Amino acid sequence: MKGFAKYKQNLDNILENSYGDKKDFKKNLSVIMGAMKFSKPLREFFTLYNEIESKKFETIEDSRVYISEALGHLKRNKKELTKVKNVLDKIICDRKDLCVNTTNKIYEEIDNLIFNSSVKRLGNNVKSKKFLSESMIQKTIKQRINKTITPKVLAHVISKNYEEEFGGKLTESEKGILKNTLLMTEDSVIKEFNNVKDIAVTTLNKLLADSKDNNISAKLVETKNEINTLTSSKTNYIRVRGFLEDLN
Repeated sequence: MKGFAKYKQNLDNILENSYGDKKDFKKNLSVIMGAMKFSKPLREFFTLYNEIESKKFETIEDSRVYISEALGHLKRNKKELTKVKNVLDKIICDRKDLCVNTTNKIYEEIDNLIFNSSVKRLGNNVKSKKFLSESMIQKTIKQRINKTITPKVLAHVISKNYEEEFGGKLTESEKGILKNTLLMTEDSVIKEFNNVKDIAVTTLNKLLADSKDNNISAKLVETKNEINTLTSSKTNYIRVRGFLEDLN
């Protein structure tokens, strides 16, 4: 991966340009957060690019220290980010109509320092660090009060919550299911959902036939009825796949 700035800008565009339609916004936010849920490096890149853009300090010294620490962490993890490239490409490709060809100078300067840093670019590196450090100096009180909650801010808050709440809880199997599901076409989702749904119902019928406990049988019937009412969607596919994983 040659950079993250363009990906980050496109994700911002998707959220901001679908914000007027609650249903579409909720769906897009869910997909983007889902990608972050299975990829810790993506969560960290998304969060730190946002923080470098929005976080403010009282002194230039403090902002320089923060920039140095943040860049060091991102550099150490940039290779891991390539593992989620196909997922990001799929998310953006499916929502091209929401992506505007715009640039974010802060994101681009971060990219320069993480992905394009070299001895030959020392002069440019100094300029990029200077620009980022100065952009993080505290604004006036009036400017701070006028700050509003935007889709991008909302996504930033949720991504941080994901990091805190789900950071170490997903198994490799669950990450694989989520990743593969995000890359599925709608036709594939319908086919795979119907397949796992049939398997789940068949498995439950076998368990019912073998069950001699009325309470367990009642629970199995309840579960089977619930699965039978589910319609095809990526969310329901993950739910039924997870159910089968638990049974196994």
